[in-house]
Amino acid sequence: MRCQRLCRTTAFAAAMLLATVLLSVSGSAQTKISGIFKGNDKPATLTQVTAHKGEESGKPITILVFSSKDQAGDPKADFDALFGKFGDALVIKVFADGKVYSGDIVHSNLDAPGGSIQTSGVLKMLDYKVADGVISGHLTSGGPQEMHDLKWDVDITFTTKAP
Repeated sequence: MRCQRLCRTTAFAAAMLLATVLLSVSGSAQTKISGIFKGNDKPATLTQVTAHKGEESGKPITILVFSSKDQAGDPKADFDALFGKFGDALVIKVFADGKVYSGDIVHSNLDAPGGSIQTSGVLKMLDYKVADGVISGHLTSGGPQEMHDLKWDVDITFTTKAP
């Protein structure tokens, strides 16, 4: 009798642990980031990407916010990232066809005027897909770039939940 109770308790605890692990894995499966992001040859680790709806030049866009710190559901993540709230970050505005409208680069190793470098026409999005509530793609600068004596490089593959 005692063994049966202990076995049931152990089995229940094991099932709860497994459920917790599976929920954690499925929650983090929504966001995946791999690749490189460098400022003056110093790598930064981006751990999170979120997508937000926006508008630019009268057209709908998706604003992708890549960051090294947790954005914790911040509704102004794109704005706050520009001022270093999330550490190293990229704020990328993308049209529905995957064309990058602009990109803002925030990196702790770049002493950029205003805190960030704004680019236009440099960053490219490859394999951009929006389907089943998920956005994925490959964001690249096409190799190291330089602007105002500041060097940076972006080559990131990502997946995140669509807004």
